[in-house]
Order: sequence, then structure tokens, then C-alpha cells
Amino acid sequence: MYEGSPSGIVEQLWDGSFDREIFPNLERYISHIAQSFVRLTDIPCDLPHGSTDERAHALLLRLSEIDALEVLEDA
Repeated sequence: MYEGSPSGIVEQLWDGSFDREIFPNLERYISHIAQSFVRLTDIPCDLPHGSTDERAHALLLRLSEIDALEVLEDA
């Protein structure tokens, strides 16, 4: 189970999945996951132009919509 801010959770996923040399920053990783989501589902994954935390939050909610993960608490 992952806990923390949306960007903190995505960063934990990033740490466990990829070498940081492949995606040099969290924004690039979030973009990669969003692009992969669209490629795999043919469902749009529009992310806001806000902060990293806002973008990560939107990404996590999209993933939960297709049961790729479960959001236990959305604050």
C-alpha cells in the first residue's frame, strides 16, 4: 500500500519501477504513464496544467477508474 500526497505516491511507483536515468524527473514519468494509459486503453488521460501534485492526483484517479489501482481515500 502506498501512502502520502499524490505526487509522493507516484514517486514511490517510479522508484519501484524504473531506473531514474530513463525518466529523469517526476513530470516525465507522469507523462509517460498518461501516454501509456491512452495507448493501452484508447481512453483519454487529460491531465491538468497545474502542479506536479495536481497532475499526479488526476493520473491516480484515471488509473482507479479502470481498476488499475484502488484509491482508499481521496482528500
